[in-house]
Amino acid sequence: MIAPTAPRRESGFSLVELLVAMLIGLIGIIIMLQVFENAEGVRRTTVSGGDAQQNGALALYVLERDLRNAGMGVNDIGLMTPPCNMIGYDGARSTPNFPPVGSPIPLAPVQIVAGGNATTPDQINVFYGSQTMAATTNLVVPVAMTANPNTLTVGTTFGYRPGDLLLLFQPNPGAAVQNCIFMEVTSTNANQVFHAPGAYTLANSGKSTTARFNPPDFSGTNAAMALTYNGNKVVTNTVTRVYNLGNLHDGLDFPATQNQRMPAYNTYAVQNNTTACPSSWCLSISNAFAVAGGSPTFSALADNIVHMRADYGLDDGLPAGTAGDGILDRFLDPAAFDALPAATKPWQYVIAIRIAVVARSALIEKPGPGVACDGSTPFPTWSGNTAATRGFDLSTIPVPAGSSWDCYRYRVFETIVPVRNSIWKAS
Repeated sequence: MIAPTAPRRESGFSLVELLVAMLIGLIGIIIMLQVFENAEGVRRTTVSGGDAQQNGALALYVLERDLRNAGMGVNDIGLMTPPCNMIGYDGARSTPNFPPVGSPIPLAPVQIVAGGNATTPDQINVFYGSQTMAATTNLVVPVAMTANPNTLTVGTTFGYRPGDLLLLFQPNPGAAVQNCIFMEVTSTNANQVFHAPGAYTLANSGKSTTARFNPPDFSGTNAAMALTYNGNKVVTNTVTRVYNLGNLHDGLDFPATQNQRMPAYNTYAVQNNTTACPSSWCLSISNAFAVAGGSPTFSALADNIVHMRADYGLDDGLPAGTAGDGILDRFLDPAAFDALPAATKPWQYVIAIRIAVVARSALIEKPGPGVACDGSTPFPTWSGNTAATRGFDLSTIPVPAGSSWDCYRYRVFETIVPVRNSIWKAS
């Protein structure tokens, strides 16, 4: 007979062993979280720096490309002192006066609107045409713009098409302020160019459109456009110039055209909480000739651009040199440029633009407990930091609650762009 065996005693972890295991596990988790936090900080810094670099490079590229076009088609020498103010009628706008009364647009390839202080970005306006065939020509018969339609008699109509936007300018060196006006070509005949209001037919497609820039008359609010233009070639310095800025309807007139070409008066501005930039800062652009809903609209170009500065590069012979020799003599900030007398403001000697944009990282640099933000200290600088109002004061830029401007990283992108159409101007 086999004797019964006693049942085996069940064994397991004791409470002490479980507590020790949990402690070891918690220590491991803490180490892993610390490693993850450090890795996340590195990733955040790397990604944010990449975003800032990409946005800044894009903003600078677009600005540089447009500035190289500045002045195309309106680069005659000696005609910009004093500068003429471009005025006109635009039937596509809710308020047809173009530009609005009190906001003159000077006939200049580039205009910099200075920010009033170190916290306010500058604004850059770039003007150029899209015409690739016709050069400037002169009126050969005096014309009084007092009725509509008017006929312009020119030396040749080569390169003129229905839909072209013209700019007429008669230099008047003794005047304090000059005006030049827009008009739209509706038809041509021999050496005559017509600009009538109402509907007209485009030459190549045969499609019909309505003149935008030809007012119904030259009275009332359009009286400023009722100017007399001299075609007397004997007085060469006062002969009226006709600038062909290019066609407004190439995308319609030539159906095969992929991108519509048109004259440009582009305004570059840094904006926030606008239609173009609803949720972040950005560099935006608006073309005065591209109207939607009754007014020009801005569209975003590059996100997280928070500041912009620009200076004029002058070939005016100062402080010691020869004016107009094609050599860059000095830089002048827009506030100092605007302070010069209107009659002697050296628009014709602007041959370069120095620009700088500040790009901000998309993500905040998270400091440790009890540690203040130190992502960027002090404010970034650029070559034009020549006065207190010309620096980059970022302290007023809105940031999320609980953070400050220096919780972000910033990069400055700076370059000098030659205004080549001014350098290659006629002599």
